[in-house]
Amino acid sequence: MAEISSIGAIGKAVGDIAQKYGAETREASFADTLKDAIKNYEQMNRSSDISALELLTGNTADPSSLMIASEKAEIALNLTVAIRNKAVDAYKEIMNMQV
Repeated sequence: MAEISSIGAIGKAVGDIAQKYGAETREASFADTLKDAIKNYEQMNRSSDISALELLTGNTADPSSLMIASEKAEIALNLTVAIRNKAVDAYKEIMNMQV
């Protein structure tokens, strides 16, 4: 989770740089977008865990719902990681710019 908080700092730094150089800032900041992606992943992961528990305890006989929930959680995780990677790449690129 320490990595996630450092990403929030990167998002804030990018927003500060954009403001400093007069770039328009939108209503939703990058940090908010990343937080939403993380919340989405956590929700999908919980849903997957609940589906697995229901299948294991015999409350449902539908393994397809478990597979669907598991795939949704995996896709949400991949999206979150992709957003983080893009943010880190953008941060590195901004840091390498000559002023």
